[in-house]
Amino acid sequence: MTDVHAITSAGRSQSDQLHDRTRNYLISMSIRAAAFVAAFLTDGWVRWACVLLAFVLPVVAVIFANSGTERRSVPSSYVDARALPPGEEKQR
Repeated sequence: MTDVHAITSAGRSQSDQLHDRTRNYLISMSIRAAAFVAAFLTDGWVRWACVLLAFVLPVVAVIFANSGTERRSVPSSYVDARALPPGEEKQR
């Protein structure tokens, strides 16, 4: 018998994934812009922490934005021949 996957094992569409990655990238770049502004307005170790964040965040944001599709695990719901009414497993 071939394994039949439940509809819940289907992944999200590419456009939905692209929308989420774009949104996450824009949020990261907004945080970077805020870190640049905070670097000019603060002093001491906070300034250097903001500068470091402003330089490291683009690399991290690009890596996460381009990480590709979601990783799906093996679905936990297969239709089993024992769950089918008698006679159904022969038709498949």
